[in-house]
Amino acid sequence: MKTKRYLLLVSLLASLSCFAADTFQVSSSVFKGGELLESPVMVVQADKRAYMTIGDDFHYELTVSPKQGETVEVSTKIKVGENSINPSLTLIYDREASVEIDQTKLMVLVSKLERK
Repeated sequence: MKTKRYLLLVSLLASLSCFAADTFQVSSSVFKGGELLESPVMVVQADKRAYMTIGDDFHYELTVSPKQGETVEVSTKIKVGENSINPSLTLIYDREASVEIDQTKLMVLVSKLERK
């Protein structure tokens, strides 16, 4: 009987740990030559890669890693046609930041979602 209770407790704690991870909403805008290509919005868990593909020529992936205080590091990979960029940004929550490489510009805003 004690073994069953122990296993039940361990299962419950393991299932709760998946809800304990920080969750973020990432709003982005991707521009090519000054023209807006896409404005993806994703809800992601901390330190887990998320990605999306739109059509045959747009692929976007990112990982959000919490840092000290009110900052996060966002590592991205964007592929537009045959071109790709891999910028990493350190952001303050709810403040937009941008990076431009050649003709491609990425604007990112990260908000931390509250746990309920």
